[in-house]
Amino acid sequence: MLALYEQHGSYLGAANALYTSHPHLAKPNTLRDYIKAEVKAIEPDLELLTETVRLAKGNQKLQDIQRIERKSFREHARVENAVAAYNEALVSELKSIGDSLKGCNRRTGPLLADSATLVVHLSDNHFNELVNLPTNRFDFKVAAKRLELLAQKVKLLGKAYSADKVVVFFGGDLMNSDRRLDELLAMSTNRARATLLATHLCKQFLMDLRADFFVDCFGVAGNESRAKENLGWVDVVATDSYDYTIYAMLQAIFEAVEDKGLRFHDFQANDVVFKIHNETFLGIHGHQISATDQKKVQAMIGKYAAKGVNITHILCGHIHSCMISDYISRNSSLVGSNAYSEEALGFVSKASQNIAIVTPRGLDGFKADLQNVEGVDGYDIVDKLASYNARSADKAHEAMRDPQTIIKVVI
Repeated sequence: MLALYEQHGSYLGAANALYTSHPHLAKPNTLRDYIKAEVKAIEPDLELLTETVRLAKGNQKLQDIQRIERKSFREHARVENAVAAYNEALVSELKSIGDSLKGCNRRTGPLLADSATLVVHLSDNHFNELVNLPTNRFDFKVAAKRLELLAQKVKLLGKAYSADKVVVFFGGDLMNSDRRLDELLAMSTNRARATLLATHLCKQFLMDLRADFFVDCFGVAGNESRAKENLGWVDVVATDSYDYTIYAMLQAIFEAVEDKGLRFHDFQANDVVFKIHNETFLGIHGHQISATDQKKVQAMIGKYAAKGVNITHILCGHIHSCMISDYISRNSSLVGSNAYSEEALGFVSKASQNIAIVTPRGLDGFKADLQNVEGVDGYDIVDKLASYNARSADKAHEAMRDPQTIIKVVI
């Protein structure tokens, strides 16, 4: 019956064909009803089938969404757990380093209110930069020597002015940029390793000063050491910076040991204001202002005056060239000249850092020349350099003088 129905396409046609083959059966009209009943019994209910498929698809979609959500949660949870564990280990390591500072020498005794205070402007250090020029060389070993030489000059000025306190202003760009190809090639090690090496050097510098002075630290972010490609100005973006990372790591190290004579103040994104005696300093990195444009300097002072803050001196850097004037002081760098400044800008400079001497009677400016480090031992960096496999200027010089042949083409 089913075969006849599929062949003729109708119940009556199937009944007539069946009756012709088997005339002893019932009449075609009766057979038609039988055939229809049999066919209907095995035909699917399309409405029921459609609804069943719809529900199954919805259920599958829900299962897929839940599976993706569970997978995404597992991945985020794993990353968060890994980062949390890494941070806990890092903080624990920094605290253990801080515990090792318990036996170090520290300045004690009363802090005289009218004593001189030295403001050490530490900026544009570019610790991971590698310079190998006829006029200048720079790597971590040179940085260690220049920082120690800076500490020696700070102590010499401290004795001359009978200073009790030093304010270290971290003015940004403690690390070098690697966004441009020549900067990437001129890095002595990657940023993660350079961050730890820079922290190691700055820790020794601060402890060197702490032996003779009470120390306060302030910090702002620069433009070159930002972690992201684009420069930001809001706090949450601007502090996504290796300057902040180094500052925070130093703070964790020194806060591991109770020392009221060394204080870290809150790190700021773009600017910081602090007052010493009769001077109110505005500390910025320097990419916000032209230090040689007197109108822009007065405009920035006026902006803070509108807020009720009377700025008497601005500390900036960024240009890698020293300039000290009445209302603004521009810091140079720890690096000195590099290929970009000499060849692209036609600008030659020396390694130096500024020191301001503040007394109740006024403000004196001093440029600490750090170019020549002959005879300076430098801070301990050799073991760290070996462990992090950082390049040196000597290695770079040897590579340029006698390069290794990788592929030789003969024509």
